[in-house]
Amino acid sequence: MIQINIKKDNGQNIQELELSGHAGFADHGYDIVCAAVSSQVISIENSLQQLLSVPVLTEVDDVEGGYLKLTLPEISNDETSSDAQLLLRHLEFALSVLMENYPEFINITIK
Repeated sequence: MIQINIKKDNGQNIQELELSGHAGFADHGYDIVCAAVSSQVISIENSLQQLLSVPVLTEVDDVEGGYLKLTLPEISNDETSSDAQLLLRHLEFALSVLMENYPEFINITIK
């Protein structure tokens, strides 16, 4: 199962996203649940960095796989911060839709 932990501040802004585990829907290379989650997360990570120039701190487990953590830095520009939160809320929504469709393979916890 893919465990997704989303950490928010008191204003409900997303500060951190941590994913761990494997979906186990199908064999490696054929797991559509893993591919969908990975695609969504990597797309948003790239958008934050390339489109908004937000230096997201990314941690991955290159050896074992199945682990990714994105930490958003403090953003001083209000417009950029708002745009970043919109992207992250989109990601949260997309992952929740995937969880609704594949509840035995994805779990989301909001902290």
